[in-house]
Amino acid sequence: MMATSMCQFVLLLLMILAIHDGFVSSSHNNRPVSTQLYVVPFSSFLGNDADGSLTHPYLSIQQALDHVERSCHHDNTAMRRTKINLYPTYHFAGTLRFNQAHSHIRLTTMNVEDTVFYEELAAREHTYQRLPAASISGGIPITGWTLAGNNTYKAVVAQPVFVNQLFVENRRIVRTRIPVNQSEYLQYAAPLQDPNQARYGFQYAIGQFDSWSLDDAMVVVYHSWTTSHHYIDQTIPSNRTVLFTNPSDLPIGTYPIQGQRRFHVENLCISLVPNSFCFENATKTVYLMTDGSYDPMKVQVITPVNEFIVLVAGTDVTKPVEDIVIDNVAIQHSAWNIGRTQQADYQAASFLTSAPLYIANATSIIISDVEVSHTGSYGVWIREGTTDINIINSLITDTGAGGIRIGQMTAPILTPTASIRIISNEVSYGGNVFPSGVGVISHRAVDVVIADNSIHHQRYTGISIGWQWGYDTSYTSNVLVQGNYIYNTGQHILCDQGGIYTLGIQPGTVISNNVIKNVFSYAAYMWGIYLDEGSSKILVSNNIVYNIGWGGLFQHYGANNTIINNVFARASVIQPPQPGDPIPDGDLRIMNTENHLSWTFTRNIVYDTFQGNNHSAFKSDAADVSVSFSNNVYYNPYDTPLLFGIQQTSFAEWQKTGQDNGSVIADPLFVGDINQCDFFTVQSNSPAAKLGFANITKLSKWTPGCSTDDVSDNNQCYRW
Repeated sequence: MMATSMCQFVLLLLMILAIHDGFVSSSHNNRPVSTQLYVVPFSSFLGNDADGSLTHPYLSIQQALDHVERSCHHDNTAMRRTKINLYPTYHFAGTLRFNQAHSHIRLTTMNVEDTVFYEELAAREHTYQRLPAASISGGIPITGWTLAGNNTYKAVVAQPVFVNQLFVENRRIVRTRIPVNQSEYLQYAAPLQDPNQARYGFQYAIGQFDSWSLDDAMVVVYHSWTTSHHYIDQTIPSNRTVLFTNPSDLPIGTYPIQGQRRFHVENLCISLVPNSFCFENATKTVYLMTDGSYDPMKVQVITPVNEFIVLVAGTDVTKPVEDIVIDNVAIQHSAWNIGRTQQADYQAASFLTSAPLYIANATSIIISDVEVSHTGSYGVWIREGTTDINIINSLITDTGAGGIRIGQMTAPILTPTASIRIISNEVSYGGNVFPSGVGVISHRAVDVVIADNSIHHQRYTGISIGWQWGYDTSYTSNVLVQGNYIYNTGQHILCDQGGIYTLGIQPGTVISNNVIKNVFSYAAYMWGIYLDEGSSKILVSNNIVYNIGWGGLFQHYGANNTIINNVFARASVIQPPQPGDPIPDGDLRIMNTENHLSWTFTRNIVYDTFQGNNHSAFKSDAADVSVSFSNNVYYNPYDTPLLFGIQQTSFAEWQKTGQDNGSVIADPLFVGDINQCDFFTVQSNSPAAKLGFANITKLSKWTPGCSTDDVSDNNQCYRW
């Protein structure tokens, strides 16, 4: 039987060789030189003389990259185009490094015909599961599970790793947590009095810490827009103080309203619940409690070990890697590691230094139809020295922090990140380890397009542009944020965030045709579009912003921003979540007074749905804010009086100050069902249309409904 099968396999091999013969023969006679390489991780069945050919494929992607580098050094006069074809299974790799010698490579999943060619070998080697596309994994399988009872299994990890993430059959398993409910928190008793020591601990409440085994525990403290992650140095029961080995950015307790003294503790085995795990480092033992629907002895269980998985980076800007195409593959299972004394706390989780797909000193890169998932940090980071980088039609999901990072944080910048296109992607379910990660963040970069993306279920801001607080040179310009659908941002976890957030002077930046809905913080400070410190020279046009916890639009301070032809609806829709929390700030707000024009606000619709004695349509926190309002439509269907300015006066009094000439309070006459938030298109006889408002193009990704929490768990074992 084995001989017959092998004969059939050889015949099939010869047939496919004949099909491929045209490609092979022509590749020797034409330039550029084209090469096809094959990678099959179980191909040792074909012998040990692998050369990357169809009949003798390489066992690993690294072997294929080494092949390309040898060819480049052997003959660097020819432009070599190499296609690396991966069998659709898990490829457990170390960090794959593409340098200048690897230019002109396409890395992809092999076609169906070639997959079928190897199928019989895969069937014999049961550990190699066929997947929809090849998965380049930065993890290792955990095997050798034994049943410990009560749906709890344990396994010893042979490698010297600390297991802080676990994935079972393509699902993230949460690390144990106290409290076990993901929506609940512990509260410490008081911050420490010394400001520096307060970065390293707090006074805990009775019943916390003293009876827990803390050798492998991590404490996560909630501040305002960040969390800090801490290893425990010691506890002092006499005064109930816990001290950490690593600090927070600011003293713990700096933001009492936003933080609410919240924290939780991870990796305590006493808190195992279904679909959770813990790790004991002393014995290298993982404990996994299932929900009974799967058996880890029979399914794939993976823990990440590599922080970088695919690294596309020249050695410097003078030696860039060029012309790389990565398509139809998955990049999965990247690790996160925090040093025992490292500060793990800063805005947008920007203290992280790695990403599974990391691009630097590179040009003409296409990432298309790629899934980046199950990560410990951001999914993608496009760094300095890069131009013409394209992330297209891809899925970045289940990330430890945010989805995509662009540019660098330091200034001045000698070689800016430029010509970056993030188009038609889904960026979802972020912040699973570091909640302050952003869906898509562009730090300092120029000529960036972020368009037609669906960005949802982020624990912090959806899109963030700029990294310069105030009016100094920002090294950020000409950023187009257009046609994105941004929803379910914040998830009631952190504070001080926006659907779209900006910083600094940004000439040429346009925020247009986006739909933003469902932005909610834990306690305070949650806006649809958030123009933060120094945001200037930004055009905000043709956006739909609704279902926002606080205002639809907020500007901290900035100059010469233009807000035109937008719909701001259903703002300040929640009451303070906890007693003592500040009340929402209405529909629109400017905070600081400055001696220049803050914004021009014209031809917009503000649809206020507050039911009560009165509500703020526009609030300024200080006197003499320089603004220009004209030709807007305001409306509240419940006849709630709308108030304006620092004095919160009536609309008539507001107009007497010279503002909102031509503006009216009137029903904008939406076409659709306003109770279903049906995109806010106006009728032709709308007062807004008469004032110049133009209907906004409906996004294909948008779905109707006014629910403030679209339920979708993306096959995760837990909900936020």
